[in-house]
Amino acid sequence: MSDSHTFQERLPDLTGKTVWAIDTLSRVYQLFHALPEMSSPDGTPVGAVYGFARDLLDVVENKRPDYLVCAIDAPGPTFRHERFEAYKATRAAMPADLVPQIDLVRRLLFVMDIPALELTRFEADDILATIATRTVRAGGSCIIATSDKDARQLLSSHVTILNLRSGQPFRSIELEKEWGIRPDQVVDFLSLVGDAVDNVPGVPLIGPKNASELLNQFGTLDEILAHVDDVKGNKRRENLKVYADTARFSRELVQLDCDVPLEIPWEAAKRTSPDPDRLADFLRELGFKSLVDKILTSARSSPLLSKTVSSPAVRTGSPQKQFSFGFDQSIDDRAITNIASLSEECAIVEGDEALASLAQSLNVPSGFTISTAFLDEPTRGSFLGIAIRIPSAFSAWIPAAAVLEASPGAERLRAILENPSIKKRGHNLKRQSVALQSHGIRLRGESFDSLLADYLLDAGNRNHTLAEIARRHGQTIDVLTTDSHNSLEDPSSSCEASAVTELVETLSNRLSISLEEAALSPLFTSVEMPLSSLLADMEYRGVRIDEGTLSRLSTEYAERLSKLEEEIHTLAGHPFLIASPLQVRTVLFDELALPVVKRTKTGPSTDAEVLEELSPLHPLPKKLLEHRQYSKLKSTYVDALPALVDPHTGRIHTSFNQSITATGRLSSSRPNLQNIPIRSLQGREIRTAFVPGQVGWEFVAADYSQIELRILAHLSGDQVMRHAFETGEDIHTQTAAAVFHVDTEAVTAEMRRNAKAVNFGILYGQSAFGLAASLRISKSEAAAFIAAYFQAFCGAAEFIDRVLEDCAKEGQVKTILGRRRMIRGVRDSGVRKSGSGGFSLTLPEREAINTVVQGSAADLMKLAMLRVDERLRRESMQAGIVLQIHDELVLESPPEETSQVRQILVDEMQSAMALDVPLIVSIHGGANWDACDKQ
Repeated sequence: MSDSHTFQERLPDLTGKTVWAIDTLSRVYQLFHALPEMSSPDGTPVGAVYGFARDLLDVVENKRPDYLVCAIDAPGPTFRHERFEAYKATRAAMPADLVPQIDLVRRLLFVMDIPALELTRFEADDILATIATRTVRAGGSCIIATSDKDARQLLSSHVTILNLRSGQPFRSIELEKEWGIRPDQVVDFLSLVGDAVDNVPGVPLIGPKNASELLNQFGTLDEILAHVDDVKGNKRRENLKVYADTARFSRELVQLDCDVPLEIPWEAAKRTSPDPDRLADFLRELGFKSLVDKILTSARSSPLLSKTVSSPAVRTGSPQKQFSFGFDQSIDDRAITNIASLSEECAIVEGDEALASLAQSLNVPSGFTISTAFLDEPTRGSFLGIAIRIPSAFSAWIPAAAVLEASPGAERLRAILENPSIKKRGHNLKRQSVALQSHGIRLRGESFDSLLADYLLDAGNRNHTLAEIARRHGQTIDVLTTDSHNSLEDPSSSCEASAVTELVETLSNRLSISLEEAALSPLFTSVEMPLSSLLADMEYRGVRIDEGTLSRLSTEYAERLSKLEEEIHTLAGHPFLIASPLQVRTVLFDELALPVVKRTKTGPSTDAEVLEELSPLHPLPKKLLEHRQYSKLKSTYVDALPALVDPHTGRIHTSFNQSITATGRLSSSRPNLQNIPIRSLQGREIRTAFVPGQVGWEFVAADYSQIELRILAHLSGDQVMRHAFETGEDIHTQTAAAVFHVDTEAVTAEMRRNAKAVNFGILYGQSAFGLAASLRISKSEAAAFIAAYFQAFCGAAEFIDRVLEDCAKEGQVKTILGRRRMIRGVRDSGVRKSGSGGFSLTLPEREAINTVVQGSAADLMKLAMLRVDERLRRESMQAGIVLQIHDELVLESPPEETSQVRQILVDEMQSAMALDVPLIVSIHGGANWDACDKQ
C-alpha cells in the first residue's frame, strides 16, 4: 500500500446502482496488439482508438451502466517504483505507433463525457480499487473491466471483474475454480507466486498450485511463514525461510491502495447521452465512418445511442431479390477512407431456392471474389458468413447458417466453393481457407490473392494490408469495417463490406497488370498461389504436442531455475533479482568489478553478447546466460505451447507466414517454431513434445544438405565449389584447406569449424570485424581468412561483385525464379573498392547478397513442398506435411507408408530444381520431432 493517507469524500446513495470502472490503458494495449494496423486520413495510427471507441459504445448501448468511469495510468514512476527500482523494469517501452493514440483516447473520453481519472504516483489499478471500495460503501455494485489479475483481490458479492475481450464475468466462484482460493487470499497468493511481467519476485518453487495448497492449509501468508517448519517438501520449506522477507515485500507491491486521495466525480460519471454530433465529428476526423453512421442513426431513435435493429435487407432494383451488401470480417485493414461508388445490386441470399440460383450464377470458370467473415482465430473463431462478388455484375452476402444448412441449394454452393476449376479471388485467401475448412468446406481454385501479389511486387515493404495497397493505388472507399457481430445484421455494415469486396476486385485487376509488367506472373501463378493453398492445409492439419512431456519439462526447468538462482546468488555473495537488468548491472560491474563491454542509453549493457564475453573472466555471467535460456524457453514454449492447443482438434495450428520476410523464406508464428534451438539440449527436449497426431504414426523429416552453399556454387559458377559438390567432398573441409593452406587430410575439427563460419559468413556479407568476433580471433586473422577464401573461390568473389554492381544500377536483386527485392544504397564498385581493400559491405549490400542466395533457396524449398504434396495426393497417401522449418520438411505418416514417403521425399526434393550441382536430401524418422535428428 502507498504512504498513509486519508481522503474524505461525500458519497452519493448508490443503492441498486451499478458503477462501471474501466482499466483504460490495459484495454488499449490489448486492442493495439489484437487489431490490424489502421490509420486516420492524416496517417495517424488509430487502430486501438477505434477498438476502444467500439468498446465504449457497446458498454453505453448494451450494458447501460448507471455510472461509468475510466482509470488511466499517469505518466512517471509510482510509489511502488520508489520502493523497488526494478518494478516493471523489464516491460518493453510503449510501441511507437501506440504513443499518439493515448492522447486520442483521452480526447475520446472527453467527447463522450466519460470521466478519466488519473493521479501521479498511483496506478490505474489503485484508482479502480478506490472506485470499487467507495461504490460498495455507498451501497452499489461495481463492475471492473480489466484483464489485470491484481484486481481479483477486490472481488466480493458486490464487485465483479469483466474481461472486455471475452465478455466473460469473473467472480469469486471463478476465482475458486481457477486458483482454489478466496478473494481475501489473492494478495498473499500473488506474494508467493510473484509476477514476472511486473517484476514482483515471489518465492522460488512456489507456483499457483503450491500457493493454493499452502493458503488452504494455513490461511494467510503470515501463518505460512509462522508455521514454515510444518510445510511439506524440504526445498519448498527452505525457500520459504530464505525468501520470507521477499514474500512480505512482494505483498507490499501487489496490495492495491483502496483509498487513493482522489475525488470521484460522481455527478459527471452518471450515464447520460453524449452529444451525438460532437462525437460524430470527432470519429469522422479519425476516419471511423461506420461508427459515425451508427451513432447518427441510433441517436435519432434513442437518446442513449441504443441500437435499433432494422431489417437486414432493403429492396432495390429487381423485385425478385433482396439487396444489401456483404460484410468481410477477415479484412485486416480497418480504415479505408474517401470514395468509390457502391454496386447497385447485392443480394442477401438465404433459403434453398436462392442458394441454388446463386450457385448457378457462380458456376463460371472466370469465377468471383470472396471474403469470409469470422471472429477470432480461423480454426477457433465463429464463422459469420461469406461475401461474394461477380465482376461487373452483383454482390451477395450469404450468412453462415445459410452456407452450412443441409439443403440441396447449400450443397450446390459448397460444391462451387470446393470446385478447383472455378477461380476465386480475395485478400489473404489462406486465412479464409483455414476458416472454411474448420466448417467442412475446402476452398479450391484460389487464383488471385491481392496480399500475395502486392508482396511479390514489393517484398521489402512489410505492410500489405488492403488499406495500404489501396492507398498506393489511389483507391479508397468511404467505409470502415467493424468487429461487431451485430453489424452483420445492419444494412449499412453490409454495404461497407460489399464495397471492400469491390475494392479487392479492382485491385486484383491492377495488381495482375503489375505482375505481368514485372515478369512475376509465373512465380505468382505457379508457386505462390499453389503454396498458399498447401499452407492452408498445413495450418488446418496442425501438429500434436505431448502435454505430459511439457508438464514434466516445466517442473524440471523450474527446479533447474531454482538451483541456478541459488548458484547465482552464491557467486554474487547475496540474493538479488536476476530478472532486473539494473541489479545484474550492479553485481557485475560495481561489486565484481568486471569490465564494461558496451553501453546503452541507460548504462552498461548486460545482454547475451556481453555475458558471453565476460564468461571467461568469472563464472557468474555464464550462469546468468543459462538462467536466461531456461527462463525464456520455459515461458515461450514449455508453458506456452499447451495454451495454444485447439480443444477441438488437440493440435497446435501454427501460422505459416508467406508474406513477411523480404527474401521469400517462410516464417511461423503463434507459435514461432523456428526459434526453438536446434542444437541445444533444451531445444531438443522441447522437440520431443512434438509427436504425430495418430497413435502408431511416425514423423519423417527431410532436410537439404548445405542448400545455400550449393545455391552459391550454382549461381557463381565457381569451379572449385562445383567440383567439391559434384564429387561429394566436404565443402567445409575444402574451405579449411584453402584458408589454412594445408592439405585436406591435415584439416582438424577446429579448422573445419572455423571454415564453416567463414563459408556462412561470406553468404551474409560478414566483415573481418564480424568474423573476428564470432571466432574470437584477431581482426587481421579474420581478414586473412577472407582473403584466402576469395583467392581459393574466385568465382564467388566475382559473383558478389556482379550482384552488387547490378543492384547499384537497377536498385533491385532477383532470385533464381525471378523473385525481386528493391534495395537502395548499394555503392558502385569504384566506391566499394576504394577503401582499405578489405571485404567490408554496408547493410544494403549484405541484404543484396543474402537475398539472392537465401531467396533462391526459398524458391527451391517452395517448389519442393509443392512437388512432395502433389505426389502424396496423386498416390492417395494419408501422410501429409505438418511443418516447414528452415531447410527441413516434417511429415506425419502411418507406418505402412513410411518407406514410400521417404522415397517420395528423396525423389521430389532432389529434382525440384535443376542446378549445376547435385541436391542432397537427408531423411530421418522417429516417434517425435527430436528423434528425427538422432538417426
